[in-house]
This record gives sequence, structure tokens and C-alpha cells, in this order.
Amino acid sequence: MSSVPESPFLLRRFQSLLGIIPIGAFFCEHAFTNSLAYFYGPEKFNEAVEFLQGLPFVLFMEVFLIGVPILLHAAIGLYIWIFGQSNVQHYGYLRNWLYSLQRWTGVIAIIFIVYHVYKLRIEWTLNPDIHHINFEYVQEYFSKAWHVVFYFIGVAASAFHFANGLWNFMVKWGITVGERAQTASGYACSLIGVGVFAFFMSSLYAFS
Repeated sequence: MSSVPESPFLLRRFQSLLGIIPIGAFFCEHAFTNSLAYFYGPEKFNEAVEFLQGLPFVLFMEVFLIGVPILLHAAIGLYIWIFGQSNVQHYGYLRNWLYSLQRWTGVIAIIFIVYHVYKLRIEWTLNPDIHHINFEYVQEYFSKAWHVVFYFIGVAASAFHFANGLWNFMVKWGITVGERAQTASGYACSLIGVGVFAFFMSSLYAFS
């Protein structure tokens, strides 16, 4: 009989799944959409934003397919961190560090996301003169130097959290079994994390 409590085990699996679908998928899509400002210019970015904002039931999707999963993922992660029985002391040195970084980058990411969503999704909706966000609005946001620094730190934390979470997801769900498979997936996930971070940084360069 397993000594691992069933509820925390299921919570960990559910939380890791939320981190990939839908949160991770949205994170990658957001990186791509933002990067259009760098690769194709302001007009293409504005077109993409207008298309996304014009989707049917967009508010429903933003709340229940993005917002609620993010809050659940964060709440479960915090619960497991505080009340879960960690066996981090049995990890290797690298995995021990990655475990700790995963927890702390999650805290940084949720603080960043809350502020980012308020400034770039909620605040402008209160202005009746703005129908949807555009390149100029985001450029004005990044005219403040501390917003640039905050964005850099927040995206870096989020990219690491996503990449390491993707590695953990494949381990927890039995996709990568064995040391060689997990090592190979570690390199692949690192490249994905760096790639997503680079896409966000390209957009930051374009906006600022």
C-alpha cells in the first residue's frame, strides 16, 4: 500500500495539469502575440489584439479558461507548499534548488500577473473612450522604467516556472520515465523556457 496520501497526490497532478493546460498554452500564445510587435510592427500587433478581443464569449474565456485556472493553480500550489509533506531533502542538489526556485518564482509570477492583468486588461476597460488595447497604449505603459524592470523580472520568473513545471508535469504524469528521459526532457524544457522568454523580450524591446 502506498505511503503517499491520495489527496495531496491528486492535487499535485491536477495542479501540474492546470499549469500546462490551459495556463501554459495561454502563456505561449501570449508570448507569440506580443512578439508580433517586434517581428511585424505595431499594425500587426493591433490586428492580432483586435481579433482576440473580438472573439465570441471572450470575457467568459478570459475569466473561466484563464483567470480561474491561474487562481486555482496558485492556491493549490500555496496549499501544497505550506501544508504538504515535502521530501525535498531526498532530492539531488540540483533538483533541490529547482524545487525551491519553482516555489518562489510562482510567488513572483502571481504578483506580476495580478498587476499586469489590472494595468493591461482591466484598467483600460474602465475608460469608455478605449475599445481595445493597442500598441500605443502598451508603449505608454512601458514609458515608466520600473514597469520595464518589473516586466523583465516577472516574465523571467514566469518562464522559469513554466519550463520547470513542464518538466515536473511529464514526470508526474509518467510521460518521462527513467533518468535518461528526464535528463533529455530537462534540456528540452529549458530550451522552451528560454524561447518563450526571448519572445517576450523581443516584444519588450519593441514597446519600450
